[in-house]
Amino acid sequence: MSFLFLLWGGIFLGLMVSMNGQLAMFLNIFEVSFIVHITGAILLISYIKLLKKEKISIIGAPLYVYFVGFLGVAIVAASSLCAKYIGAATTMALSVTGQLFVSTIIDHFGWFHVSIVKFHPKRIPAYGIILAGLLLMIYS
Repeated sequence: MSFLFLLWGGIFLGLMVSMNGQLAMFLNIFEVSFIVHITGAILLISYIKLLKKEKISIIGAPLYVYFVGFLGVAIVAASSLCAKYIGAATTMALSVTGQLFVSTIIDHFGWFHVSIVKFHPKRIPAYGIILAGLLLMIYS
């Protein structure tokens, strides 16, 4: 079930990047990021307060994890700008390659309390194929 959920997340991400790129034709990237985040915040707060009837609490987590808000703004801004100029597919290919690289390091060292999954040299051909695919996307 989680694989299907993740597949849907990827589909939504592809749609979001494409739509953000289109929105960036009318607004600057910071306005796009604001619209995306304020819309999401309003919908989530409405869901939590009106449907779930739960209290919202943002205390208790380590301070560094709140940096994720800045990361969200940076991701939306970067993907909006890139999709506008290089298209959604190349934007996503670059994004996924970056995500894979950083996620491999995070998994290897177990940063942010994720399960440790050590890097194994047997993965190098898979990374090479991904890099080759990225280069084909960029130069074709």
